[in-house]
Amino acid sequence: MAKPLARILMCRPTFFQVKYSINPWMDPCTAVDNTKAMKQWETLRQSIVQAGGQVVVMEPTGADLYPDLVFTANAAVERTTFTRGGFKNMVTPHAKIWRSLSKVLEMLFGWAKTRNKLFCGIGPRTDVRALKNVAEKLKDVELPFKAYGLRLIDPRFYHIDTCFCPLTDDLALYYPHAFDPISRHNLANELELVPVDEQDACRFACNAVVVGKTVIMHQGSENTAKMLEKIGFKTHFLDMSEFIKSGGSAKCCTLRL
Repeated sequence: MAKPLARILMCRPTFFQVKYSINPWMDPCTAVDNTKAMKQWETLRQSIVQAGGQVVVMEPTGADLYPDLVFTANAAVERTTFTRGGFKNMVTPHAKIWRSLSKVLEMLFGWAKTRNKLFCGIGPRTDVRALKNVAEKLKDVELPFKAYGLRLIDPRFYHIDTCFCPLTDDLALYYPHAFDPISRHNLANELELVPVDEQDACRFACNAVVVGKTVIMHQGSENTAKMLEKIGFKTHFLDMSEFIKSGGSAKCCTLRL
């Protein structure tokens, strides 16, 4: 059996709802179609597998009070160290994964380059002072580790994974205007960048799942798909509209292990 191109953790959206608002996309008055959400989630899972990935499913047993548990990307960063989100509604006793979460401020992460660099969104949910703590927890004895703080300035892109998507170790999609000028400069010094326009950014083009040369994203970002095709990637569109009601798309529903 061939080795999977990626191992990804997902949590079934059994209890997914929009019950409060913590970003501009969320409106508690907008109901979630649970049947549709489950179908969209299952299509995402199948798409990852078809692209050559392996999906580990965590069942939300007893998690009826935690409507956001489906967004596994928000919980951790792979390297045996986990970072806990700064939400009062965060579930911690549900599974061994959640028991491992350490006490640092909430961040969303994008891996790039030689995996000794971590790109972290800094904004209303994250304090820049957490970067040193994160770097120390994730450092390797034989490999120096550095965390880069990137200032997010557009409230629509409140997490870095809504506006930044590593494609390879040296290449990433990003929406330039989500970042301040210094952050854009720092990113350009570290990576080759493929800019996404505002229209596609608002379709969550950067909130994509990359499995090998396949980029899985919410439907409609045709301009981004054309750019990706030119540099050797295949775009797989799917409908993530129910999850966008909560401010997340494909990437938010996955955690690379």
